[in-house]
Amino acid sequence: MSGEGERPSGAHGFLGPVEAGSGSSAPLPPLRPHPSVLTHRQKYLLTAVLIALGALWAAHHAAGHRPDVAANSPPPYPSQAARFGYAGPAPRGDEAFALRLEAYNLSKAPLEVLDVSQGYRGISVLVTGGLPRTVAPGQSVELLVALHVTDCSAAPADAELPFLDVTLRNTRAMETVSQILGDAYAHDLSASLHQACPNS
Repeated sequence: MSGEGERPSGAHGFLGPVEAGSGSSAPLPPLRPHPSVLTHRQKYLLTAVLIALGALWAAHHAAGHRPDVAANSPPPYPSQAARFGYAGPAPRGDEAFALRLEAYNLSKAPLEVLDVSQGYRGISVLVTGGLPRTVAPGQSVELLVALHVTDCSAAPADAELPFLDVTLRNTRAMETVSQILGDAYAHDLSASLHQACPNS
């Protein structure tokens, strides 16, 4: 017979972990939100500033790596770059008529005047000082143009719409353009032709 205090055979000699019963667990304290460093407005402003800085950086980077389109683009065609004006009659020697022709270069590239001619078979044209003449960008030159009557029968009795054909060249192209120089030129040329060919 076992004495008092002796453990029965097969019995466990210790107590296992106590399991909490229903309703026996203590409620957990509520989680406290971490204090926010930035307000909603500050976050919005910071985001906007970062986006703006990113856009500025991208634009600057693109500008630094983009080729200069204006510098590499060809100049306009000579007919688009040139303007001509009649600057009045010039002193003449044996010529039937001499005029001052103003040539303007409106482009940013040099422009050459290669030739000046006209369509009347009985009149020849000579430019004093010779050609070609270069017109600097944004500048003008004055050409002294002498017209000689070589055949009165082939010269016009009245120059109602007289024009000069001017051949121009720049780095883009070479063109011949017709220039009608206005009523003053037509009047002066007609008067000179009547003097050179009084019987025609």
